[in-house]
Amino acid sequence: MIDAGHTRGVLVTLAFAAALAACASRPAEHFYTVSAGTSVPDPGAAAQRIVVSPIVIPALIDRPQLVVRTSGHEIEVLENHRWADSLSVDLTRALVNDLRKLRSGSDIVAAGAPQSQGSGQILDVVIAELLSGPGPSTSFQASWELHDRTRDCVIRESYRAAILTPAGYEAIPAAYAEAMSRLAEAIAQTIRERPACAGT
Repeated sequence: MIDAGHTRGVLVTLAFAAALAACASRPAEHFYTVSAGTSVPDPGAAAQRIVVSPIVIPALIDRPQLVVRTSGHEIEVLENHRWADSLSVDLTRALVNDLRKLRSGSDIVAAGAPQSQGSGQILDVVIAELLSGPGPSTSFQASWELHDRTRDCVIRESYRAAILTPAGYEAIPAAYAEAMSRLAEAIAQTIRERPACAGT
C-alpha cells in the first residue's frame, strides 16, 4: 500500500526541484540607463532659459528592450537587456545634463518641470536614427529646432555621426550617451554662433 503522505511529499519535492531548475536556466535580466543621474540647474545665475521638449525617437527603438541591427535588413530585440526608464525620457535627461555643463550661463530645464513655465527658448529634438550595429558602430541622425514661444526667431539644424561602439551590450548605453553629448556640443556651438536668435 502506497503512503499518500509520502507521495505528496515526493510530488512537492519534485515540483520544488523543477522550479529551481527553471530559475537556474532563465537568463539574468540587465537594466541600463543612458543618463548618469540628474544634474541640478543654477537658475539664479542664468541669463537665458531653454526648455527641452521630450525627445522624439523612432518607433523601432521606442520599447523597453535594447535593439541592435545584426545585418542590413535584420534587427534583434534583446529581451534580457532592457532600459530602466522610458528611452525618450532617459535621452532627454542626458541631453539636459550635457547642455547644463556646456551652457553655464543658461537655465536648462526639461519640459514639464516647474521652472519650464513662462518665458524662454524651446528646444525640440527629433531623432531619425539611433541604432547600434552591425559591427562596432552606432549610427546617429537627429534634427533640432530652437525657437521662442511665438516662433519669431527659429534656429534649425541637423546632426549625424557614427559612434565607435565596442563589443558587448553594455556598450550600447554608453554609445547613446556619447550621441547625446555630441548633439549637445553641436547645439551649444550653434547657440554661441547665433546669440541674437538664442536670446543671449
